[in-house]
Amino acid sequence: MELRTRERDDQRNSRWGALRRTRPRNLEDATEGRSGSTRRDVLRASVGVAMAGVAVAGATETAAAGGTIEWVYEADQRARTAPTVVDGTVYVGMSEQPSHRVHAIDAATGDHQEAIFQDRPVNATTVVNDILFIAQDGGDAAVEAYDAATDDRLYSVDVEYAPSTQPVVFDGMICLGSDDGVVYALDAWTGEREWLFETDDSVASTPLVADGIVYVGCDDAHLYAIDAETGEAEWAFAADGPIRSSPTIADGTVYVGEVGSRLLAIDAEDGDLSWEYSLQSSEVSASPTVADGTVYVGDWEGYMYAVDADDGDEQWTLDVTDEARATRGDGERVRSSPTVADGLVFVFSDDGYLYAIDTERGDVDWRFDTETPIGLMQHAPSPTVVDGIVYFSNDTTVYAIDAGVSGSGAGSRMQHGTLGHHDTWAETAAAADRPSLEEIHQPRDVGGGSGNDDGSADGSASTDDGAVGAGSDDSLPGLGVASALASIGGVSYLLARRGTTESER
Repeated sequence: MELRTRERDDQRNSRWGALRRTRPRNLEDATEGRSGSTRRDVLRASVGVAMAGVAVAGATETAAAGGTIEWVYEADQRARTAPTVVDGTVYVGMSEQPSHRVHAIDAATGDHQEAIFQDRPVNATTVVNDILFIAQDGGDAAVEAYDAATDDRLYSVDVEYAPSTQPVVFDGMICLGSDDGVVYALDAWTGEREWLFETDDSVASTPLVADGIVYVGCDDAHLYAIDAETGEAEWAFAADGPIRSSPTIADGTVYVGEVGSRLLAIDAEDGDLSWEYSLQSSEVSASPTVADGTVYVGDWEGYMYAVDADDGDEQWTLDVTDEARATRGDGERVRSSPTVADGLVFVFSDDGYLYAIDTERGDVDWRFDTETPIGLMQHAPSPTVVDGIVYFSNDTTVYAIDAGVSGSGAGSRMQHGTLGHHDTWAETAAAADRPSLEEIHQPRDVGGGSGNDDGSADGSASTDDGAVGAGSDDSLPGLGVASALASIGGVSYLLARRGTTESER
Protein backbone atom coordinates (compact mmCIF):
# COMPACT_ATOMS: atom_id res chain seq x y z
CA MET A 1 0.00 0.00 0.00
CA GLU A 2 1.39 3.42 -0.93
CA LEU A 3 1.06 6.09 1.71
CA ARG A 4 1.53 9.78 1.07
CA THR A 5 3.22 12.30 3.32
CA ARG A 6 1.32 14.55 5.67
CA GLU A 7 2.29 17.51 7.81
CA ARG A 8 1.04 17.58 11.37
CA ASP A 9 1.71 21.25 11.96
CA ASP A 10 3.17 23.51 9.27
CA GLN A 11 4.28 26.22 11.63
CA ARG A 12 5.86 23.82 14.11
CA ASN A 13 7.83 22.13 11.36
CA SER A 14 8.97 25.40 9.81
CA ARG A 15 12.66 26.02 10.03
CA TRP A 16 12.14 29.73 9.62
CA GLY A 17 9.48 30.05 12.32
CA ALA A 18 11.78 28.39 14.82
CA LEU A 19 14.80 30.46 13.87
CA ARG A 20 12.93 33.74 14.18
CA ARG A 21 12.56 32.93 17.88
CA THR A 22 16.34 32.81 18.29
CA ARG A 23 19.28 35.19 18.36
CA PRO A 24 22.65 34.56 16.72
CA ARG A 25 25.38 33.73 19.19
CA ASN A 26 28.79 35.38 19.08
CA LEU A 27 27.84 37.91 16.42
CA GLU A 28 31.35 39.32 16.47
CA ASP A 29 32.74 35.89 15.63
CA ALA A 30 30.15 35.49 12.89
CA THR A 31 31.37 38.56 11.05
CA GLU A 32 35.09 37.93 11.49
CA GLY A 33 37.00 36.24 8.68
CA ARG A 34 39.21 33.25 9.43
CA SER A 35 42.13 31.48 7.81
CA GLY A 36 41.26 29.23 4.89
CA SER A 37 37.69 30.49 4.54
CA THR A 38 35.82 33.35 2.92
CA ARG A 39 34.94 36.32 5.16
CA ARG A 40 31.18 36.63 5.59
CA ASP A 41 30.20 40.10 6.73
CA VAL A 42 26.47 39.70 7.14
CA LEU A 43 24.06 37.16 8.53
CA ARG A 44 21.77 35.28 6.20
CA ALA A 45 18.89 37.73 6.51
CA SER A 46 16.06 35.32 5.80
CA VAL A 47 16.98 32.88 8.56
CA GLY A 48 19.16 34.82 10.99
CA VAL A 49 21.84 32.11 10.99
CA ALA A 50 25.31 33.15 12.11
CA MET A 51 27.85 32.04 9.53
CA ALA A 52 31.43 30.75 9.66
CA GLY A 53 31.00 27.90 12.12
CA VAL A 54 28.97 29.74 14.75
CA ALA A 55 25.93 28.17 16.39
CA VAL A 56 22.44 29.61 16.64
CA ALA A 57 20.84 29.39 20.07
CA GLY A 58 18.09 26.78 20.43
CA ALA A 59 14.43 27.62 20.23
CA THR A 60 12.82 28.26 23.60
CA GLU A 61 9.75 26.21 22.69
CA THR A 62 9.89 22.52 21.89
CA ALA A 63 6.99 20.77 20.18
CA ALA A 64 6.08 17.42 21.68
CA ALA A 65 6.08 15.79 18.27
CA GLY A 66 9.59 17.00 17.46
CA GLY A 67 10.93 18.93 14.53
CA THR A 68 12.10 22.10 16.29
CA ILE A 69 15.63 23.43 16.08
CA GLU A 70 18.06 23.12 18.96
CA TRP A 71 20.94 24.71 17.10
CA VAL A 72 22.37 25.26 13.62
CA TYR A 73 26.08 25.25 12.76
CA GLU A 74 27.35 26.85 9.54
CA ALA A 75 30.73 26.40 7.90
CA ASP A 76 32.50 27.37 4.68
CA GLN A 77 32.70 23.77 3.46
CA ARG A 78 30.08 21.28 2.37
CA ALA A 79 29.35 18.36 4.66
CA ARG A 80 30.25 14.97 3.21
CA THR A 81 29.95 12.66 6.23
CA ALA A 82 27.25 11.49 8.59
CA PRO A 83 27.63 12.91 12.10
CA THR A 84 29.51 10.82 14.64
CA VAL A 85 28.39 11.82 18.14
CA VAL A 86 30.55 10.54 20.99
CA ASP A 87 31.17 11.92 24.49
CA GLY A 88 29.16 15.06 23.82
CA THR A 89 30.96 16.02 20.60
CA VAL A 90 29.62 15.96 17.03
CA TYR A 91 32.23 15.17 14.36
CA VAL A 92 31.47 16.04 10.72
CA GLY A 93 33.86 15.94 7.76
CA MET A 94 33.41 18.92 5.43
CA SER A 95 35.14 19.91 2.18
CA GLU A 96 35.24 22.77 -0.28
CA GLN A 97 38.37 22.92 -2.45
CA PRO A 98 41.02 23.48 -1.30
CA SER A 99 39.83 23.33 2.30
CA HIS A 100 39.10 19.97 3.99
CA ARG A 101 38.33 19.78 7.69
CA VAL A 102 36.78 17.65 10.39
CA HIS A 103 34.63 19.95 12.49
CA ALA A 104 34.22 19.13 16.18
CA ILE A 105 31.02 20.70 17.54
CA ASP A 106 29.59 20.75 21.07
CA ALA A 107 26.57 18.46 20.89
CA ALA A 108 24.62 20.40 23.52
CA THR A 109 25.17 23.96 22.31
CA GLY A 110 26.39 23.77 18.72
CA ASP A 111 29.48 25.77 19.66
CA HIS A 112 32.58 25.29 17.58
CA GLN A 113 35.25 23.27 19.43
CA GLU A 114 37.91 22.49 16.85
CA ALA A 115 38.59 22.14 13.14
CA ILE A 116 41.14 19.52 12.14
CA PHE A 117 42.66 20.34 8.76
CA GLN A 118 43.19 17.61 6.17
CA ASP A 119 44.98 17.37 2.83
CA ARG A 120 42.15 15.50 1.14
CA PRO A 121 38.35 15.14 1.52
CA VAL A 122 37.37 13.08 4.54
CA ASN A 123 35.26 9.93 4.66
CA ALA A 124 33.02 9.37 7.68
CA THR A 125 34.89 9.59 10.97
CA THR A 126 35.02 6.96 13.72
CA VAL A 127 35.67 7.49 17.44
CA VAL A 128 36.69 4.37 19.38
CA ASN A 129 38.96 3.95 22.43
CA ASP A 130 38.99 7.76 22.86
CA ILE A 131 40.69 8.08 19.47
CA LEU A 132 39.31 9.89 16.42
CA PHE A 133 40.13 7.97 13.23
CA ILE A 134 40.04 9.81 9.89
CA ALA A 135 40.43 8.37 6.39
CA GLN A 136 41.21 10.75 3.55
CA ASP A 137 39.66 10.03 0.17
CA GLY A 138 41.59 9.86 -3.11
CA GLY A 139 45.03 11.01 -4.24
CA ASP A 140 47.95 10.54 -1.89
CA ALA A 141 45.57 9.59 0.89
CA ALA A 142 46.30 9.00 4.53
CA VAL A 143 44.76 7.45 7.60
CA GLU A 144 45.14 9.56 10.71
CA ALA A 145 44.49 9.09 14.42
CA TYR A 146 43.85 11.91 16.92
CA ASP A 147 43.39 12.08 20.66
CA ALA A 148 39.63 12.74 20.80
CA ALA A 149 39.97 14.77 24.01
CA THR A 150 42.68 17.18 22.82
CA ASP A 151 42.66 16.79 19.00
CA ASP A 152 46.43 16.14 19.14
CA ARG A 153 47.47 14.00 16.21
CA LEU A 154 48.79 10.60 17.26
CA TYR A 155 49.93 9.44 13.84
CA SER A 156 49.42 9.85 10.10
CA VAL A 157 50.16 7.02 7.68
CA ASP A 158 50.20 7.12 3.92
CA VAL A 159 48.30 4.16 2.51
CA GLU A 160 48.93 2.43 -0.78
CA TYR A 161 45.24 2.15 -1.65
CA ALA A 162 43.31 5.37 -1.14
CA PRO A 163 40.30 4.78 1.14
CA SER A 164 36.86 5.16 -0.40
CA THR A 165 34.86 4.24 2.73
CA GLN A 166 34.51 5.09 6.38
CA PRO A 167 37.30 3.71 8.58
CA VAL A 168 35.51 1.04 10.62
CA VAL A 169 37.36 0.37 13.86
CA PHE A 170 36.89 -2.76 15.95
CA ASP A 171 39.06 -4.30 18.67
CA GLY A 172 42.29 -2.61 17.61
CA MET A 173 41.75 -2.96 13.84
CA ILE A 174 40.84 -0.40 11.17
CA CYS A 175 39.01 -1.81 8.14
CA LEU A 176 38.64 0.15 4.88
CA GLY A 177 37.58 -0.23 1.28
CA SER A 178 39.29 1.31 -1.76
CA ASP A 179 38.37 2.39 -5.28
CA ASP A 180 41.28 0.20 -6.35
CA GLY A 181 39.20 -2.86 -5.47
CA VAL A 182 40.98 -3.59 -2.22
CA VAL A 183 39.64 -4.23 1.27
CA TYR A 184 42.35 -3.96 3.87
CA ALA A 185 42.94 -3.82 7.60
CA LEU A 186 45.37 -1.67 9.55
CA ASP A 187 46.61 -1.89 13.10
CA ALA A 188 44.69 0.82 14.95
CA TRP A 189 47.63 1.71 17.20
CA THR A 190 50.35 1.96 14.53
CA GLY A 191 48.58 2.33 11.19
CA GLU A 192 50.59 -0.61 9.81
CA ARG A 193 48.84 -2.95 7.38
CA GLU A 194 47.64 -6.27 8.80
CA TRP A 195 46.10 -7.84 5.72
CA LEU A 196 44.83 -7.07 2.24
CA PHE A 197 41.93 -8.62 0.32
CA GLU A 198 41.61 -8.07 -3.44
CA THR A 199 38.33 -7.86 -5.35
CA ASP A 200 37.63 -7.34 -9.04
CA ASP A 201 36.23 -3.79 -8.87
CA SER A 202 35.94 -0.69 -6.70
CA VAL A 203 34.62 -0.83 -3.14
CA ALA A 204 32.13 1.90 -2.20
CA SER A 205 30.41 -0.14 0.52
CA THR A 206 31.54 0.69 4.05
CA PRO A 207 32.59 -2.59 5.72
CA LEU A 208 30.62 -4.11 8.56
CA VAL A 209 32.50 -5.97 11.32
CA ALA A 210 30.57 -8.49 13.42
CA ASP A 211 31.56 -11.68 15.25
CA GLY A 212 35.05 -11.76 13.79
CA ILE A 213 33.90 -11.36 10.17
CA VAL A 214 34.16 -8.35 7.84
CA TYR A 215 31.20 -8.05 5.45
CA VAL A 216 31.59 -5.72 2.49
CA GLY A 217 29.94 -5.15 -0.88
CA CYS A 218 31.73 -4.49 -4.14
CA ASP A 219 31.10 -3.17 -7.64
CA ASP A 220 32.06 -6.62 -8.93
CA ALA A 221 28.53 -7.69 -7.84
CA HIS A 222 29.61 -9.65 -4.77
CA LEU A 223 29.09 -9.43 -1.05
CA TYR A 224 32.17 -10.79 0.70
CA ALA A 225 32.60 -12.28 4.14
CA ILE A 226 36.25 -11.97 5.20
CA ASP A 227 37.91 -13.37 8.32
CA ALA A 228 38.81 -10.30 10.37
CA GLU A 229 41.98 -11.90 11.75
CA THR A 230 43.49 -13.43 8.62
CA GLY A 231 41.94 -11.49 5.74
CA GLU A 232 40.87 -14.72 4.03
CA ALA A 233 37.49 -15.15 2.35
CA GLU A 234 34.83 -17.11 4.22
CA TRP A 235 32.32 -16.88 1.38
CA ALA A 236 31.28 -14.64 -1.52
CA PHE A 237 27.66 -14.07 -2.50
CA ALA A 238 27.08 -13.35 -6.22
CA ALA A 239 24.46 -10.62 -6.73
CA ASP A 240 22.80 -9.45 -9.96
CA GLY A 241 24.49 -6.06 -9.87
CA PRO A 242 27.07 -3.95 -8.01
CA ILE A 243 26.67 -3.66 -4.24
CA ARG A 244 27.35 -0.08 -3.12
CA SER A 245 25.03 -0.24 -0.14
CA SER A 246 26.77 -0.85 3.18
CA PRO A 247 25.55 -4.07 4.79
CA THR A 248 23.99 -4.41 8.21
CA ILE A 249 23.42 -7.52 10.34
CA ALA A 250 20.83 -8.75 12.83
CA ASP A 251 20.19 -12.21 14.29
CA GLY A 252 22.59 -14.02 11.96
CA THR A 253 21.37 -12.41 8.73
CA VAL A 254 23.17 -9.81 6.61
CA TYR A 255 20.97 -7.26 4.83
CA VAL A 256 22.18 -5.21 1.87
CA GLY A 257 20.85 -3.45 -1.23
CA GLU A 258 22.12 -3.97 -4.77
CA VAL A 259 22.11 -2.04 -8.03
CA GLY A 260 19.33 -4.06 -9.59
CA SER A 261 16.30 -3.14 -7.47
CA ARG A 262 16.67 -5.79 -4.76
CA LEU A 263 17.01 -5.79 -0.99
CA LEU A 264 18.85 -8.99 -0.07
CA ALA A 265 18.85 -11.06 3.12
CA ILE A 266 21.87 -13.40 3.26
CA ASP A 267 22.73 -16.02 5.85
CA ALA A 268 25.79 -14.71 7.71
CA GLU A 269 27.22 -18.20 8.29
CA ASP A 270 27.22 -19.70 4.79
CA GLY A 271 26.36 -16.83 2.41
CA ASP A 272 23.13 -18.41 1.15
CA LEU A 273 20.25 -16.16 0.08
CA SER A 274 17.45 -16.22 2.65
CA TRP A 275 15.05 -13.93 0.77
CA GLU A 276 14.91 -11.01 -1.63
CA TYR A 277 12.56 -8.04 -1.89
CA SER A 278 12.01 -6.02 -5.10
CA LEU A 279 12.23 -2.24 -4.82
CA GLN A 280 10.69 0.46 -7.02
CA SER A 281 14.09 1.82 -8.05
CA SER A 282 16.92 0.20 -9.96
CA GLU A 283 19.37 1.29 -7.29
CA VAL A 284 19.73 1.42 -3.54
CA SER A 285 22.94 2.90 -2.14
CA ALA A 286 21.80 3.44 1.45
CA SER A 287 22.61 1.03 4.24
CA PRO A 288 19.55 -0.75 5.60
CA THR A 289 18.90 -0.73 9.32
CA VAL A 290 17.04 -3.35 11.36
CA ALA A 291 15.01 -2.57 14.47
CA ASP A 292 12.44 -4.75 16.28
CA GLY A 293 12.35 -7.33 13.50
CA THR A 294 11.87 -4.87 10.63
CA VAL A 295 14.31 -3.82 7.89
CA TYR A 296 14.14 -0.17 6.79
CA VAL A 297 15.76 1.15 3.62
CA GLY A 298 15.24 3.84 0.97
CA ASP A 299 15.82 3.85 -2.80
CA TRP A 300 16.56 6.24 -5.65
CA GLU A 301 12.89 6.66 -6.55
CA GLY A 302 12.20 8.38 -3.24
CA TYR A 303 10.53 5.45 -1.49
CA MET A 304 11.05 4.15 2.02
CA TYR A 305 10.35 0.49 2.75
CA ALA A 306 9.62 -1.51 5.88
CA VAL A 307 10.13 -5.24 5.35
CA ASP A 308 9.81 -8.14 7.78
CA ALA A 309 13.35 -9.19 8.68
CA ASP A 310 12.47 -12.89 8.90
CA ASP A 311 10.71 -13.50 5.58
CA GLY A 312 10.93 -10.30 3.50
CA ASP A 313 7.17 -9.62 3.58
CA GLU A 314 6.31 -5.98 2.97
CA GLN A 315 4.95 -4.10 5.95
CA TRP A 316 4.58 -0.73 4.27
CA THR A 317 5.91 1.41 1.42
CA LEU A 318 5.99 5.19 1.54
CA ASP A 319 6.67 7.68 -1.26
CA VAL A 320 8.36 10.16 1.06
CA THR A 321 9.21 12.74 -1.60
CA ASP A 322 5.86 12.82 -3.41
CA GLU A 323 4.86 16.32 -2.32
CA ALA A 324 8.33 17.84 -2.66
CA ARG A 325 8.78 16.34 -6.13
CA ALA A 326 5.78 18.27 -7.42
CA THR A 327 7.32 21.62 -6.45
CA ARG A 328 11.06 20.97 -6.71
CA GLY A 329 11.25 18.55 -9.60
CA ASP A 330 14.57 17.02 -8.67
CA GLY A 331 16.00 15.51 -5.52
CA GLU A 332 13.59 12.62 -5.17
CA ARG A 333 16.26 10.09 -4.22
CA VAL A 334 16.63 8.62 -0.73
CA ARG A 335 20.36 8.00 -0.62
CA SER A 336 20.93 8.57 3.09
CA SER A 337 20.68 5.64 5.46
CA PRO A 338 17.85 5.53 8.02
CA THR A 339 18.08 5.65 11.79
CA VAL A 340 15.40 4.25 14.12
CA ALA A 341 14.64 5.64 17.58
CA ASP A 342 11.59 5.22 19.82
CA GLY A 343 9.07 4.30 17.15
CA LEU A 344 10.23 6.69 14.44
CA VAL A 345 12.54 6.09 11.49
CA PHE A 346 14.57 9.14 10.48
CA VAL A 347 15.89 9.63 6.97
CA PHE A 348 17.16 12.58 4.96
CA SER A 349 16.11 12.80 1.33
CA ASP A 350 17.71 14.53 -1.64
CA ASP A 351 14.66 16.82 -1.72
CA GLY A 352 16.14 18.65 1.28
CA TYR A 353 13.76 17.30 3.93
CA LEU A 354 14.49 15.34 7.07
CA TYR A 355 11.60 12.91 7.56
CA ALA A 356 10.40 11.32 10.80
CA ILE A 357 8.24 8.33 9.82
CA ASP A 358 6.09 6.26 12.16
CA THR A 359 7.54 2.74 12.15
CA GLU A 360 4.15 1.03 12.51
CA ARG A 361 1.87 3.12 10.28
CA GLY A 362 4.44 4.10 7.68
CA ASP A 363 3.32 7.71 7.45
CA VAL A 364 5.19 10.95 8.15
CA ASP A 365 4.97 12.09 11.76
CA TRP A 366 6.79 15.33 10.94
CA ARG A 367 9.31 16.65 8.47
CA PHE A 368 11.89 19.41 8.56
CA ASP A 369 12.71 21.49 5.48
CA THR A 370 16.29 22.69 4.94
CA GLU A 371 15.10 24.33 1.69
CA THR A 372 18.24 23.02 -0.04
CA PRO A 373 17.77 19.97 -2.30
CA ILE A 374 20.85 17.82 -2.84
CA GLY A 375 22.35 17.29 -6.28
CA LEU A 376 23.36 13.82 -7.40
CA MET A 377 27.05 14.73 -7.27
CA GLN A 378 26.78 15.85 -3.65
CA HIS A 379 26.99 13.60 -0.63
CA ALA A 380 23.83 12.61 1.23
CA PRO A 381 24.89 12.20 4.87
CA SER A 382 22.70 10.10 7.15
CA PRO A 383 21.14 11.23 10.47
CA THR A 384 22.27 10.20 13.94
CA VAL A 385 19.93 10.31 16.97
CA VAL A 386 21.42 10.80 20.44
CA ASP A 387 19.45 11.52 23.63
CA GLY A 388 16.36 12.65 21.75
CA ILE A 389 18.21 14.93 19.32
CA VAL A 390 18.64 14.10 15.65
CA TYR A 391 21.91 15.37 14.17
CA PHE A 392 22.29 15.63 10.40
CA SER A 393 23.95 17.81 7.79
CA ASN A 394 23.11 19.31 4.42
CA ASP A 395 25.35 21.44 2.25
CA THR A 396 27.32 23.77 4.59
CA THR A 397 25.03 23.29 7.58
CA VAL A 398 24.93 20.89 10.53
CA TYR A 399 21.57 20.68 12.34
CA ALA A 400 20.49 19.55 15.79
CA ILE A 401 16.70 19.00 15.81
CA ASP A 402 14.47 17.94 18.67
CA ALA A 403 13.44 14.49 17.46
CA GLY A 404 10.36 14.20 19.67
CA VAL A 405 11.64 10.87 21.01
CA SER A 406 13.50 9.59 24.04
CA GLY A 407 16.81 7.79 23.85
CA SER A 408 19.20 7.29 20.96
CA GLY A 409 19.29 5.46 17.64
CA ALA A 410 18.82 1.77 18.30
CA GLY A 411 18.73 0.25 14.82
CA SER A 412 21.44 -2.10 13.62
CA ARG A 413 23.22 0.62 11.60
CA MET A 414 23.94 2.60 14.76
CA GLN A 415 24.70 -0.56 16.73
CA HIS A 416 27.47 -1.46 14.27
CA GLY A 417 28.84 2.02 13.63
CA THR A 418 28.06 2.21 9.91
CA LEU A 419 28.13 5.68 8.27
CA GLY A 420 28.35 7.63 11.51
CA HIS A 421 27.74 6.32 15.02
CA HIS A 422 27.26 7.21 18.66
CA ASP A 423 28.57 6.03 22.04
CA THR A 424 27.07 2.53 21.77
CA TRP A 425 29.41 1.52 18.94
CA ALA A 426 32.32 3.37 20.53
CA GLU A 427 31.91 1.16 23.60
CA THR A 428 31.18 -2.06 21.69
CA ALA A 429 34.15 -1.71 19.35
CA ALA A 430 36.68 -0.63 21.97
CA ALA A 431 39.69 -2.84 22.60
CA ALA A 432 40.23 -3.84 26.21
CA ASP A 433 44.03 -3.68 25.95
CA ARG A 434 44.62 -0.40 24.15
CA PRO A 435 48.13 1.00 24.61
CA SER A 436 48.34 4.41 26.27
CA LEU A 437 48.03 7.44 24.01
CA GLU A 438 51.65 8.28 24.81
CA GLU A 439 52.70 4.89 23.45
CA ILE A 440 50.58 5.27 20.33
CA HIS A 441 51.83 8.77 19.57
CA GLN A 442 54.43 8.86 16.81
CA PRO A 443 56.43 12.12 16.77
CA ARG A 444 56.72 12.04 13.00
CA ASP A 445 54.55 10.69 10.23
CA VAL A 446 54.81 7.07 9.20
CA GLY A 447 55.43 6.92 5.46
CA GLY A 448 55.01 10.63 4.84
CA GLY A 449 53.33 13.74 6.17
CA SER A 450 49.95 15.33 5.98
CA GLY A 451 50.25 19.09 5.72
CA ASN A 452 47.56 21.55 6.66
CA ASP A 453 45.85 23.57 3.97
CA ASP A 454 46.05 26.75 6.05
CA GLY A 455 49.84 26.69 5.96
CA SER A 456 50.33 25.57 9.55
CA ALA A 457 52.97 22.98 10.34
CA ASP A 458 52.40 19.26 10.02
CA GLY A 459 50.92 17.76 13.14
CA SER A 460 49.09 20.88 14.30
CA ALA A 461 45.40 20.83 15.02
CA SER A 462 44.20 24.15 13.67
CA THR A 463 41.09 25.98 14.77
CA ASP A 464 38.60 27.51 12.38
CA ASP A 465 39.74 31.05 13.18
CA GLY A 466 43.30 30.31 12.16
CA ALA A 467 44.68 29.73 15.65
CA VAL A 468 46.95 26.74 16.00
CA GLY A 469 46.03 24.32 18.77
CA ALA A 470 48.22 21.91 20.67
CA GLY A 471 49.15 19.21 18.20
CA SER A 472 51.89 16.68 17.52
CA ASP A 473 55.18 18.49 17.03
CA ASP A 474 56.72 16.91 13.96
CA SER A 475 59.82 19.04 14.42
CA LEU A 476 60.82 16.99 17.46
CA PRO A 477 63.47 14.31 17.00
CA GLY A 478 61.67 11.40 15.39
CA LEU A 479 61.71 7.98 16.97
CA GLY A 480 60.96 6.36 13.62
CA VAL A 481 58.61 3.48 12.97
CA ALA A 482 60.72 0.83 14.68
CA SER A 483 61.15 2.86 17.87
CA ALA A 484 57.47 3.75 17.96
CA LEU A 485 56.58 0.09 17.67
CA ALA A 486 59.10 -0.82 20.32
CA SER A 487 57.27 1.44 22.76
CA ILE A 488 54.21 -0.81 22.53
CA GLY A 489 55.83 -4.16 22.59
CA GLY A 490 58.48 -4.18 19.88
CA VAL A 491 58.80 -5.78 16.50
CA SER A 492 57.27 -9.01 17.77
CA TYR A 493 54.02 -7.14 18.35
CA LEU A 494 53.98 -5.91 14.75
CA LEU A 495 54.74 -9.33 13.32
CA ALA A 496 51.98 -10.89 15.39
CA ARG A 497 49.44 -8.28 14.29
CA ARG A 498 50.28 -7.93 10.61
CA GLY A 499 50.00 -11.35 9.00
CA THR A 500 49.60 -9.74 5.61
CA THR A 501 47.40 -11.89 3.38
CA GLU A 502 46.40 -11.30 -0.20
CA SER A 503 43.18 -13.28 -0.58
CA GLU A 504 41.27 -13.99 -3.74
CA ARG A 505 37.69 -15.05 -4.12
